[in-house]
Amino acid sequence: MRKKLYVVGMMAALMLGGCGQGEKQAEAPATTPAPVEQAMQQAQEAAGAAVKQAEQAALAVQEKAAAVVEKGEKAAAEATAAAEKTVDKALAPETVTLDNKMGKITLPHKKHAEAHGCATCHGDRKPGPLKLGKEAGHALCQGCHKKMQAGPTSCAKCHQKKAKATEGC
Repeated sequence: MRKKLYVVGMMAALMLGGCGQGEKQAEAPATTPAPVEQAMQQAQEAAGAAVKQAEQAALAVQEKAAAVVEKGEKAAAEATAAAEKTVDKALAPETVTLDNKMGKITLPHKKHAEAHGCATCHGDRKPGPLKLGKEAGHALCQGCHKKMQAGPTSCAKCHQKKAKATEGC
């Protein structure tokens, strides 16, 4: 009977001892990630970093594209303005005669257009006939001639009783 009791006691000890170890083994994987779980976590971190890097690259590309578009628009505007000036100058008449009670004023128009551009006299308006009164005409023409120290500034040099182109104007 002692033998039976001893065997039963041993079996009980083994069973109790074995079950406790089984529980410890089950707990061990929960505290230490398996190699697959570690690899998945690293892959997720790498993917997150790649997304951030791609977003930064996309922003840089957008900024560069915006700068290129801006430069293109500026170049197009400059080209359009230059083309308009070229057309306006090409269509400019050689001379323009302004009737005046003090005598006709004959202006070498094409020479002025090539030297000073249309906007100098016409301003923001599209080039075409100008209606200048005495004060506006003197301020525009005589004022420019004095400022540039070129061209006539006296009455008789501009106002001609005979229709004659003013030289040096």
